[in-house]
Formats: sequence, structure tokens, C-alpha cells
Amino acid sequence: MGNGEFIIYAFDLIGTAAFAFSGALRAIDRHPDFIGMLLLAGVTAIGGGMIRDAILGREAAVLSDPLYFWMILAPVILIYFFPSSFWKRAGLFNYFDAFGFGAFAGVAANIGVQLEMNLFAIMLLAFLTGCGGGVVRDVILNKPAQPLSDELYAIPVFFGALALYLLNIFPLPGLDPEQIRVLGFLAAFLITTGWRLAAISWNLRLPRVDYHENRPSS
Repeated sequence: MGNGEFIIYAFDLIGTAAFAFSGALRAIDRHPDFIGMLLLAGVTAIGGGMIRDAILGREAAVLSDPLYFWMILAPVILIYFFPSSFWKRAGLFNYFDAFGFGAFAGVAANIGVQLEMNLFAIMLLAFLTGCGGGVVRDVILNKPAQPLSDELYAIPVFFGALALYLLNIFPLPGLDPEQIRVLGFLAAFLITTGWRLAAISWNLRLPRVDYHENRPSS
């Protein structure tokens, strides 16, 4: 494994842990048992990646690399045994979610570029990977899915994927392919995560549909 591949792999592992944290935190108010919390954290952490790999016909990395399991298990153990400490900081959920979203979106967009997909397919792949696990989690918990809210959720990943795509199509002079790959991934990660954190901190939202049904007066 080259240095570039290792950097992306490390971010993928850290993103898995971040999404596991967000999945466990999202479920803590339902008072799950340990297995329930582990399942919810696991669905959040690997759901998007498994959707991506199923679409691409690839073997899911989590099925062959045990490190992914440990990156899910560790956050669950911490939250399960110290729930009050994390519940007091429930706002951390959004920050873990933003970090995991950026990491997974960057990994997926990088895979799309390596497979020579078009820009729309790369954006779609990044979005599905970034939010797939979270949507499944929210459906299980019967909570509003974040991508369907008016929060800035999809736009950050689209611009992050665009940055990665452009850096690969128009590479900076003097960089070898591995350096370009890492630079593109970091650009996608920083743009996606940074924009999500800004949206959380400053409550940035898209305008909602202003629709009022006209009902006949009785």
C-alpha cells in the first residue's frame, strides 16, 4: 500500500469511527441495549459504503478487513458504558456526522474518478456513500432523515466531489498521480466537512417550498 492509499484508507477508518459515534449518539435516547446500539452504529458506519460497493459490484472492505469492526466497536463501548457523559454533549452528533460524511464522500468520489466515471455519477456515488448509512439509521429510529431536511447536506458533497474531479482532470504541474489522488481526496474532504460544519454552526439552510393549500371555506 502506497502512502497515498494509506492516507485515504486511514481517513476511511476514522470516518467509520465517526459515523459509528454519530449512530450510537443518535440512538441513545431510545435506551438501546448493547447489541441494539452496536447494530445501529454499524448500519450508520458501513451502510453507505456497502450500498456503494453493491452498486459497483465490489467486495465490501468491511467483510475482509477486521479493523472496520473495531472502529465501530470502540465508540459503542464508550457510549454504552458512559452514556451520561455523551448525552450531555449530544450536539457532538452533528460534528461526528459531518466528519464521517466528508471522509466517506471523499473516498467514494476518489473511487469514481479512478473508475473514470462522469461527474454526475461521481457526485451521486459520493452522496449515496456519505448519507446512505445515516438514512437507514434514521428510518430504523423513525427520525427525520437529515438529507431530506432543509439543512445544507447535499450541496457540500457535490462541491467537494467537483473539486476532486477538477483536480484529477486538470492536475497541477509537478505532481505525480498518487499526489494528485491524495490532493483531490483532501480537497473533497475539507470542502464537504468544512461546509457541513459551517452549516451546523451558523444554521445555514436552503429555502423551503412555500406552498399553502387553498381549501374551500365551509
